[in-house]
Amino acid sequence: MSKILNWLREEFLQILPVWAFFFIAFGLVALTRMSIFGEYHITPAEQPEFLVGSLIMAKVVLLIDSFFKRRKESGRPLIYGTLWTTGLYFVGAMVLHHLELIITLIRHKHVGFAEANRQALLAIEKPTFVTIMIGVLALTFTFCMLRELIDAIGRDRFLKMFFGRRPRRRPGPEEIRRVSSRSCSLPARPVDARNSAG
Repeated sequence: MSKILNWLREEFLQILPVWAFFFIAFGLVALTRMSIFGEYHITPAEQPEFLVGSLIMAKVVLLIDSFFKRRKESGRPLIYGTLWTTGLYFVGAMVLHHLELIITLIRHKHVGFAEANRQALLAIEKPTFVTIMIGVLALTFTFCMLRELIDAIGRDRFLKMFFGRRPRRRPGPEEIRRVSSRSCSLPARPVDARNSAG
C-alpha cells in the first residue's frame, strides 16, 4: 500500500508543475476570449474548457517524456532542445485532442468512428480552433524554453535567482577606476623607525 501511495505521490509531483503552468495559461486565454466576446455581446457556441486542455497537455508532456529521452547536449544552444520538445509536445497534443474529440462524439452523439473522425477533422478547419492552436504552440514554446533554461542553470540556482536575494552586482570599469585612483591618491603612511630597525 505504501508503494502505491509513494508512486501516486511521485506522479502527482511530476504532473503538478506542468498542469499548473498550462492551467493558468489556458485560463488567461479563455478569459481573454470571453472578454472579447462579451464586449460584442456574443455568446460562444462552445464554452472554454481550459481545465481539460491543461490536463491534456500535462498528460502529453508526461507520455512523451517517458517515451523520448530529452536531449541534453552540452555546448549547443538551448534553442535546439526547445524547438525539439515544442514540436513533440504540440504534435502529441494535437493527436490526443483529436482522439478525445472522436471518443466524445462517439459517446454523446452515438455516431460511428468514421463519422466522428470526419466531424473532428471538420472542427480543425474552424478559425477559432486555428487561433487556439497558435496560442497553444506559443505557450508550449514558452514552457519548453523555461525547462531548458532551468536544466541548464540548475533548479536550485534558478529558484535562488528568481525568488531569493539578488546577487551582488560586479563593479563596472568606472567603479574600478575610481577605487584605484582613490587608493593611489592616499598619502603614504610614515614608516616607523623602530619597526624598520627591528
